[in-house]
Amino acid sequence: MPSDLPPMGPKAGIEDEATVRASTGIPKLDLLLDGGFRKGRNILLIGPPGSEKTIFGMQFLNSALLAGRRAIYVTTDLAPASIESMSSKYGFDLASKTGKSLAFIDCYTWTLGTGAPAGRKDTLVSGPAALNDLAIGIGQALAEAGDADKCIAIHSVSTLLLYNSPDTVFKFVQFTGARLKSANATTLFFLEDGMHDEKVVTTIKHLTDKVLVMRQEKERWTIETEDEDLPVPADFTIGPNGIELI
Repeated sequence: MPSDLPPMGPKAGIEDEATVRASTGIPKLDLLLDGGFRKGRNILLIGPPGSEKTIFGMQFLNSALLAGRRAIYVTTDLAPASIESMSSKYGFDLASKTGKSLAFIDCYTWTLGTGAPAGRKDTLVSGPAALNDLAIGIGQALAEAGDADKCIAIHSVSTLLLYNSPDTVFKFVQFTGARLKSANATTLFFLEDGMHDEKVVTTIKHLTDKVLVMRQEKERWTIETEDEDLPVPADFTIGPNGIELI
């Protein structure tokens, strides 16, 4: 017998996590974070020097690209081609997305004095000290992405602090962070642990919405948040598919 009731759907007042969360790219971490990072938030990723944060960022952007989102990678420490090559070792095909759904803003190549590599369409910025040009490049990338969901990695705030005064970087993070949030972008800001004065780190934390910390104790790697989402460190390892919680 036909029913006059409307078809079943999501309950009123209950958010669809796929529309309000951006996956970290790490399935078990997504479960612990109730679906991933909340969209339109600025996340500070702190960890010791090494490739672990870079792998996290590549994994995060790869997941966004697979979900049909746009991605922007701001690099101050590696050439875009090196990031693409490194990502392929973990099964992340960033190279085929570059210039399409993935845009690189390259603050690194200029420091080599070699000029733009032939055949690439990255946005070049004349070094980490050119924060105004970097802000313009980010604005252009956001405009090109339009209304699409966006995930962004800014690698790294630590390098910006090497080339600029802390106050200048604070203003950049505050201004850029607000701009990214208004574009509903989910952004990872990278910060090297142990490199900066405690007051500098505290200020950068204050300018972001969530802090995610990677730690290493001998052979053990852990990750945790500085809030109630993941207050207990979760162990992780890096395998052929990138970072995996264990």
